[in-house]
Amino acid sequence: MDDTLGSTDLRARCERQQYPLLRADAAAAFADVTVETDDGETNLGVVISELACDSFTGPDDLYDELVASVEAGSELRGA
Repeated sequence: MDDTLGSTDLRARCERQQYPLLRADAAAAFADVTVETDDGETNLGVVISELACDSFTGPDDLYDELVASVEAGSELRGA
């Protein structure tokens, strides 16, 4: 059964990473998280791997990119 990740949980997960953080490392760190959207499920690691930026300078940078990339109202679920 998957656990629901709210925005607070996602922000905390972003804060647990070491920065600066390369996009590939961020994608690996979030590979076990799926995004539930109206169109189905999307792996958050895949979403990160497709972002235009190559690295993240801090947790707010990563969090803001994730929020901007995920549809409003999507449910984040982590394994």
